Amino acid sequence: MAKDMADYRSIYNQVIRENDNYNRAENSPGFLNCVQAKPRLQALSGKALDVGCGVGFVCQFLSQPPLSFDTHGVDVSDEAIERTQQRLPHLHDRNKDRFQRIEKCQLPFEDGMFSLVTCFDVLEHLDDADIQTLLQEIVRVLRRGGVFYGSVSCRLAGSVDLNGDNLHRTVNSPDWWIQKINPIEATFESHQSQLSVWWKKTMQSETNSMGQP
Repeated sequence: MAKDMADYRSIYNQVIRENDNYNRAENSPGFLNCVQAKPRLQALSGKALDVGCGVGFVCQFLSQPPLSFDTHGVDVSDEAIERTQQRLPHLHDRNKDRFQRIEKCQLPFEDGMFSLVTCFDVLEHLDDADIQTLLQEIVRVLRRGGVFYGSVSCRLAGSVDLNGDNLHRTVNSPDWWIQKINPIEATFESHQSQLSVWWKKTMQSETNSMGQP
């Protein structure tokens, strides 16, 4: 029997309201990954997009010196975007479209707009068809030479959504995710069951891209 289409907006509005862990930087995989990768990220510059930005910890980190990216963030949750706007008024006030809620995994940006796109512990929360769509959208908004840096959890979540389904809707092995993303580099941390990946958009990778069936 086919799985019902997920109402990500309702699911993650409730999660942001009721789960305080999503509102603490020390519990943010993206924030922790970016702190660890700071020297590598310093080699990049320009516009950055965090996909599944939550309450904005990655956006905040990337916007601060010495990185100083022109950061943007998107999320399916109204609650998350509102909290990001409230937490980072100095960024939101300069650009009212900087933090946006998205529908159907479509990114509301021009082709080739970003030099860096990040997406941490988001893909496993999606159904497979939506993973495909989002990866292809990430490739589209990256400029040639741009970098994708992300992570996925390869285990079940410790909680369920408002429908009683596990919050990790797609749980697969590191090899499955590597085949899906086709990264230039991947690191698996077994104690956390987390895979971190780097991918670069080149002329060759545009024809052998992330998210291709």
